[in-house]
Amino acid sequence: MLRAGVLGRGLAPHRLARYNRLPLHRLAPHRRYSSQAGDAAAEPANVRNIGIIAHIDAGKTTTTERMLHYAGFTRRMGSVDAGDTVMDFLPAERERGITIQSAAITFGWKGAQIHVIDTPGHVDFTVEVERAVRVLDGAVAIVDAVAGVQAQTQTVWRQAARYGVPRVVFINKMDRAGADWPRAVADVERRLRARALVLVEPEIEKPAAAQYSNAELRCWLDAVSMERVAFDLAADASGATVTRHALAPGTPAYARAAAARARLVDALAAVDAPIVDAFLAADGDAARVPAADVRAAVRRATCASQACSVLLGAAARNVGVQPLLDAVVDYLPSPAEVQPPAGVATGDSAALVAFAFKVLVDAQRGPMVFVRVYAGALEPRMALVNASQGVGERAARLLQMYGGEPQPIARIGAGHIGVVLGLRHTRTGDTLLGARHASLAGARPAAARERSVLHELREGPAAAAPVGLRLHGIRVPAPVFFCAVEPETPSDERPVAAALAALLLEDPSLHVAHDRETGQTLLSGMGELHLDVVRDRLRRDLRVNAAFGPMRVTYREMAARPAAAAHDYAREIVGRPARAGVGVAVEPCDVDENVVEFAEPRALAAAGNAALAADAPQRAEVLAAVGDGVRSALLGGPLLGFPVVRTRVRVTSVAYYDGESTAAAFRACARQAVLQALATARTALLEPLARIAVECPAAGVGAVLADLSGARSGRVLALDDADAGAKLVSAEVPLSAMLGYSSRLRSLTAGAGSFSLQVVGFGPMTQQQQDQVVKESRGY
Repeated sequence: MLRAGVLGRGLAPHRLARYNRLPLHRLAPHRRYSSQAGDAAAEPANVRNIGIIAHIDAGKTTTTERMLHYAGFTRRMGSVDAGDTVMDFLPAERERGITIQSAAITFGWKGAQIHVIDTPGHVDFTVEVERAVRVLDGAVAIVDAVAGVQAQTQTVWRQAARYGVPRVVFINKMDRAGADWPRAVADVERRLRARALVLVEPEIEKPAAAQYSNAELRCWLDAVSMERVAFDLAADASGATVTRHALAPGTPAYARAAAARARLVDALAAVDAPIVDAFLAADGDAARVPAADVRAAVRRATCASQACSVLLGAAARNVGVQPLLDAVVDYLPSPAEVQPPAGVATGDSAALVAFAFKVLVDAQRGPMVFVRVYAGALEPRMALVNASQGVGERAARLLQMYGGEPQPIARIGAGHIGVVLGLRHTRTGDTLLGARHASLAGARPAAARERSVLHELREGPAAAAPVGLRLHGIRVPAPVFFCAVEPETPSDERPVAAALAALLLEDPSLHVAHDRETGQTLLSGMGELHLDVVRDRLRRDLRVNAAFGPMRVTYREMAARPAAAAHDYAREIVGRPARAGVGVAVEPCDVDENVVEFAEPRALAAAGNAALAADAPQRAEVLAAVGDGVRSALLGGPLLGFPVVRTRVRVTSVAYYDGESTAAAFRACARQAVLQALATARTALLEPLARIAVECPAAGVGAVLADLSGARSGRVLALDDADAGAKLVSAEVPLSAMLGYSSRLRSLTAGAGSFSLQVVGFGPMTQQQQDQVVKESRGY
């Protein structure tokens, strides 16, 4: 093909961009899809910020690779199995055949500039999906036509719904044995609770779970345009050759398309009034409703998240991806159509407002901060204020990412996604403002204090002093697995600390804590795979010499019984006396979160003095400091240092000393009082519980059930039929029992089983189990 000849092997992305401008659709009489290189300053109305979300192995990366090829960005399509994809560029991703971190790329399609973020599908990397959907205007949810809607599909769907992101559904793998598209569509409606607008379907109707041949996959019917869409795989195996022909009335194909159009219009009528008027104007014949009216109604319903457009295809067979790209442009909103965040002013003269949603640490370039610009424009050498941290920053250079290859750009305009170099203090979830933003009037950003990486790891990051407008951040789930990590020699301590600091900057779901009792550094993450990948990156990519302890799960502590304590704080700090007194009472409670209460104002005033009366000016500052100290104490319980939950803390007395009591004294005093009360109450351990979904052959279901309910102390919740005679087992199991379950499941099912799990909460342990955990943790 001419494209293969022009786009020679080994060309860099910035050179490929010149060839992307070739009008390939003019080279042949049939319609060919093509793209032009996107402009980094394209108007927001011509921009689409989308993410690819799905369960693991649904075909996200394969679909994205086809998008890049058909857009003219790559000469050939990468393969996950071959490990040569553009989007999965980390060595660990190519070895494991899965996406580990989200990757961004930009290309053009039908006059629009599309920023695509390919996200992981494994539950251990769900924070990558969280921070991607936070900045997206639309998403493509991929559903396996064989497996239907799976557990992680539901999770990422809820994440997108929480941020109000409109979605298009692509039912993939229609070429596989057992593919059942009517059931997959029903799954979308039932399990995702979405109104499905089916836009295309195969021309040939097949029995349920019957496999489509290449010939049967070639032709699809478009219910919107009433056309036959043909993928000529015989003449062009890449699937780039796509033709459209109007359907002739009276033919079986027209009748089938008319029935699909009628179902589509009927679904639209429930959420869109104008389509009802168009239907009545066509004398009640859905097939006669103008395609432009149907397309506009689908767009309105999709952009309002009242329904989701559904398309079908087989990305691995190169079928259905071009109509999917058309749907992204036609049905998903542009940044200009999305309501800006609260407090963000738009317009040509608007001051810069940007959100940092991801950070990568590059050995040569330093921190690479991915940002979404909501207002104004970001330019090189621009003075910025990190409103979340309250410090000044300066953008050195701007880049646009093409998978793992960055290319310099002149500006990042409103509605666009790009990368900023030179930001030293920006973290995931921070808000960046232009130095002249109106919300900064009168505010003076502080100079950031430089701290060593060892100090950062052991004491935590410096306290932030936010200023100005701040956008809502990213919800990061608490880690549930941890292991000890130690330098192999004293000379490795600083390199290990620097490597851990880099990983913490990149991945907000990672946590590092220093156990003062044992002297160990504890690395916490979202699961076994998550920490296994981190271990590989430390040793191979960052090349540090570190030893790792066994994988363990994180627990929680709670007060086992009511107790009370009072603490008097009296110290001399820099030659000045500091005094405070705090009394507290702790008791277990039924809610998952902790409850912090204060006694009535009169009671506190009687316990201290008139300075704590309800109308006293010092009261608010004192009680705020006491509350901070209480919450600080609950971060680590006295038993094993795990966070304390399900505990009610009541502040019963506060002693205030004129001229000697300070906020710092009250914080320290309250913390000690709570720790003393918890020690008296004797905290109990709570273990994490996971909800697990196991899919296995019917022949192996007995062994799976026996293993879950027996050796793993699980509680089976349901046993359902899956596809092709398989069974789906749902159970609730202690997370600690799931360590090493992947190998055990392969043994029980001869390699045919798979599972997914999600932590759903924490539950009590028996005294024997608690004693065993304490012994394993302390070593005695």
